[in-house]
Amino acid sequence: MKKIFLIIILFSAAFTGLQAQTYKTRDGNIYFNPNKNQGNKEYSALSKEGTAVLKVETSEVALLVPMKSFHFNNALLEEHFNENYLHTNKYPNGTYKGKLIGFDKSMLTKDGEYKISSEGKMELHGITKDFKSPVLLTVKGGVATFKCDFPVKAADYNIEIPDLVKPKLMESTPLNATISFKMN
Repeated sequence: MKKIFLIIILFSAAFTGLQAQTYKTRDGNIYFNPNKNQGNKEYSALSKEGTAVLKVETSEVALLVPMKSFHFNNALLEEHFNENYLHTNKYPNGTYKGKLIGFDKSMLTKDGEYKISSEGKMELHGITKDFKSPVLLTVKGGVATFKCDFPVKAADYNIEIPDLVKPKLMESTPLNATISFKMN
């Protein structure tokens, strides 16, 4: 009986240790502004509903963003984004799965800024592409914030932009992702 109790305690302790090395958040921010004039916010949008997971021991990261969670300043643009461009009923999510390059778990133990990168696969509009981008990790007060800025070409993901709108937009849309994990 004592052996069984000891095994249960050891298993629970090991499981708790593994849990502590995986962090999750449900409020990642993803912002994009495809306007040629970046001061113009006409076609920009923000999602505050990115779900992310960080596995510290393996440096693996994953992100899921519901496409319908992007909100625009104009309801008609939001409708066009969902129905005509991203076809969110058919492709409801954008995802990323990859690894942090240059990341070490000791970075999470002290406040500071660290330049690392991420490599993996991004899926958008039913198309999966290789992804690589620099990442700025800021650790402060028990919160690790990962910031990643990268361009996305609509054509790479078979997203058709009407000829009427194309002259107003950049060929590559800059996306800004900010994902924070509470370390406690």
